[in-house]
Amino acid sequence: MQATGGARPHGLTRFSTVGLPGDRRIALWEEHNARALVGLQARTLNGTSLEATELNLTLPRLQLARVAGTPHVVERSAREIAAYPAEAVVAYFALEGEGFFYHRDGCEILKPGQAILYDADQPFMRGFSHGLNELALKIPRRTLSELTGRSGLTRPQVFGFRGAEAGTVHAQALAASLAGALAGQATDWDRLETKALGLLAHIMNDGGAPVGHLEAARAFITSHLADAGLSAGRIAAAVGISERQLSRIFAEAGTSVPRSILDARLDAARERLRSPASARQPLAEVAAELGFASQSHFSRSYKEKFGSTPLQDRRPR
Repeated sequence: MQATGGARPHGLTRFSTVGLPGDRRIALWEEHNARALVGLQARTLNGTSLEATELNLTLPRLQLARVAGTPHVVERSAREIAAYPAEAVVAYFALEGEGFFYHRDGCEILKPGQAILYDADQPFMRGFSHGLNELALKIPRRTLSELTGRSGLTRPQVFGFRGAEAGTVHAQALAASLAGALAGQATDWDRLETKALGLLAHIMNDGGAPVGHLEAARAFITSHLADAGLSAGRIAAAVGISERQLSRIFAEAGTSVPRSILDARLDAARERLRSPASARQPLAEVAAELGFASQSHFSRSYKEKFGSTPLQDRRPR
């Protein structure tokens, strides 16, 4: 069987070693990664056969991937760097499975919910003894320089992108944006790139671009819709800016913080009402779970936004 690499919805491509001859899997996996992301040398543990799949999305300024695989080790040595120069930095977001990351200055242990940003043209070795499930982001040096004034990294940067810890909101928003794009949810690629780069600039502590704050705030709103007490003050504190600055950023985007909270709740409600899984869920319960003070407020706001009632949108079309 041949590797699968045909076009997918929204320009996504997929490659998998599953079904390929066992003695060819490593070579074909290395060839694919050299073309689609970063050239690496791979080997499995205990002589097992590699089962790995990669979903790729190439944009004008960024390359995205979602990678899953059985236990293995990859290395980017001076030989791979010379043969396949990346001219980029890469970020790896660990979704499942703990792994190690050896670099010239030491070793990092990455746990699920942690990410590492590293210069792809510096040697490194990565190992996944329990398998791999991650997101990857490749940023060309030219883009990085335009964004931050730096062309590379002298050391790896490790950061968290899960949990309620301070400083993770921007990283959470970036990981969610990448995952959504690779799931085929994005259609405006320019906006996706601008959003991702703004969030990355903040993570790297280079300027705190307003677009990064805006997207982080929106991501925080989305993840806290059930909180009836969600406010501009809480959002601003999570993002790390003043409430006044937050209001100004939303105003420049043509909206307000309260309006954005309400719109996010209503959009989530409409999606839920149109799902067969919630066909029997009472409207009062939907309203409460999405942070509305009452069912009447929910129904009134819903009709003002969509021109139809929640009950009408629930009915089969």
